[in-house]
This record gives sequence, C-alpha cells and structure tokens, in this order.
Amino acid sequence: MSSYADRTDDIVRAVRLLRQHGMAVGFPMQTADGEIIFSVGKDFTLTADQILELLERGELNAEGVRRSVEAQRSATRRRAASS
Repeated sequence: MSSYADRTDDIVRAVRLLRQHGMAVGFPMQTADGEIIFSVGKDFTLTADQILELLERGELNAEGVRRSVEAQRSATRRRAASS
C-alpha cells in the first residue's frame, strides 16, 4: 500500500485526468483496513493504488480502468475457486 500522504498530488492529478477523459469519479472513501477507494464510472471501484498504477503505465483512461477491473475480478474468482 502506498503512503497516501506522500502521493496526494499524484492521486489528485490522476483523478483530474480520469475526469478529463469523461469518467465520473466520486469522492475518496476509506475502507475499514485503511485503503482509499474511489467510485469510477457507474460500475467500478478502484483503489488509490490501482489508479496510481494506471497513471504510471499511461493507461489512465476508460479502457485502462475496464481492463484493471476485469483483471481484479478474474484474480478474485481464481482465489475463490482454489479455496
């Protein structure tokens, strides 16, 4: 998990870029374990770390968000099937 305080400017820049791409991004929320999450679009929830990773890879757009969410869902299904 990132130090969110150290990456605040990057998170703000990433959220602005998503909004410039026409995606609705909600206000940040914090989970019980301290992770920062954002609702993105109508159907997605991304962590601050996922958003920063997309920013660093140059994939901070609707397609990048969709691929990231699909990969996360796939990994969750694999873990559930193996337990």
